[in-house]
Amino acid sequence: MICVSNSVKNYILKNYPDVPEKKLAVIHHGVDAAKYPRGYRPSADWLVQWRRDFPQMEGKYLVTLPGRFIRLKGQFDFVRVIASLKSCGLLVHGLLVGETHPRKLGYREKVRAAIQSAGLETHCTMLEHRGDLREIMSVSDAIVSCASKPEAFGRVTLEALSMRRPVAGYDHGGVREQLDALFPGGKVPVGDIATMPQKLIAWQKNPPIPKKENPFTLESMLSKTLRIYQNLTATTSANRSD
Repeated sequence: MICVSNSVKNYILKNYPDVPEKKLAVIHHGVDAAKYPRGYRPSADWLVQWRRDFPQMEGKYLVTLPGRFIRLKGQFDFVRVIASLKSCGLLVHGLLVGETHPRKLGYREKVRAAIQSAGLETHCTMLEHRGDLREIMSVSDAIVSCASKPEAFGRVTLEALSMRRPVAGYDHGGVREQLDALFPGGKVPVGDIATMPQKLIAWQKNPPIPKKENPFTLESMLSKTLRIYQNLTATTSANRSD
């Protein structure tokens, strides 16, 4: 059984004790470094259109939470973080980007209401699913992950780290493994909405850049997966010969 993170492997061992550990192989999800290269910048045309569509973000410290509009993704925590940053005098703009399932429209409206209640109508923008998330993350000053429960891995945060964008994420699940390997300074205790604003304020004054080589590449994921199947094939062939 292939596990996409150590977090998944540990979950299986804890909740399914009859599964032999030797049957579990951890192969982390990989990101295409050619599609998400370090220092990626959008095209000039994209930047012109972005500034035209969203002038409210110009000159602001842009903090982005990518993710579907579901409670798991922690949009309410994000709103509280942006409110804290604003109260500290930071010229900040919070950006929520993600699709909304028809059954989750009520939740999306609750997030919108929380933004209004916090007086952040001009300091937060909510966008539906977009095909240019790579470009959006590349122009963001920081990416955050506020998932209330540990996620199996977290592809979007890895894409941001691959482009050397700083990520502040709750310290659990697959995101913890990414940050441990690539950007330990981005780890935030789960649910600690006091520490996250402090971290982001410090980053605004002195922007950090994840510099370590990314071990979670698409090439590595594919080669490790193929190796497992090759070994299985060899074992099956040997057993048939016997």
